[in-house]
Amino acid sequence: MTYRFTRLWARVLVITGSIVIVLGVLAAVAVGIVDPGLTRYASSLDPRVARVVAAVLCATAAVLLGAPLIVAGQLIHAFLDQRDMLARIHRRLRRKRARVSVDDRTRLFPRAARR
Repeated sequence: MTYRFTRLWARVLVITGSIVIVLGVLAAVAVGIVDPGLTRYASSLDPRVARVVAAVLCATAAVLLGAPLIVAGQLIHAFLDQRDMLARIHRRLRRKRARVSVDDRTRLFPRAARR
């Protein structure tokens, strides 16, 4: 089994998280450069401070939304890679055990032979 569908979704999660972070940083830059009229929403703040706060909030929101997606995708990749490695080890052990004769087992496992 290759788990292609699961690998695809792990890749999609990582890419989506990266896109969310990039778009959030771009939104933060846009909010910092363009005057979106934030004084309507934060009339008590200086307009420059309001833009900085909005830019920091955009960047923070992007990281908070994108990072879990990236981590989830990488975890799925790690689990699938671990499964592949364990399957390879299992195949090697099965092949090795099939080649071992009864006499070889006593030499390989001396404690088992004494019992």
